[in-house]
Amino acid sequence: MQTPHIVLISGSLRAGSTSDRIADWCARECREQGATARTFTGGEIDFPFYRPGISGDHEGITEFLDELGRADGVILVSPTYHGTLSGLLKNALDFVNDLAGPRPFLDGRAIGCVAVGAGTQGAVTTLETLRTIGHSLRAWPTPLGVVLPNAGSLSAEGTPGEPHHREKMIEMISQVLTVSRARAMDQDRVPATAAA
Repeated sequence: MQTPHIVLISGSLRAGSTSDRIADWCARECREQGATARTFTGGEIDFPFYRPGISGDHEGITEFLDELGRADGVILVSPTYHGTLSGLLKNALDFVNDLAGPRPFLDGRAIGCVAVGAGTQGAVTTLETLRTIGHSLRAWPTPLGVVLPNAGSLSAEGTPGEPHHREKMIEMISQVLTVSRARAMDQDRVPATAAA
């Protein structure tokens, strides 16, 4: 059976941000559960504003889309900016319009959503927006999305400090991997001529 591949995307440009650290922690958890993982930090998705036709001329966008094309699942981690996700993350996700292949956008992939904030209200609306974007990209947001309202309470390794939040994060990652394993199995069944 093919090993599921998970792409994690952090929506903060600040080096060492909470979003980057959470994304890295999620990637480690994915690997511990038997998946491969590729994390894109905010600095790696600092792309020009989306417009059709420029993705092929930008090495970073090409790599980003190649990884998403291979992905069986995706985890989005966004800071909460004025009640919604960062413009940086939204812009990167707009480039999914240019994702080539027989299945448009992120069709059939699981998406785990994590909203990071100083408080609960803005993080909840950010989570709702991430899930809406996931649906619009034809993906399957996991039943459990996670709000991390006390963004500063992380260990040095990026582990969520509160046991409740840590348990919810692990549960969400497991949901992403359950769907991703099924998708990876389906990919194994596709005849070589059909996949070409």
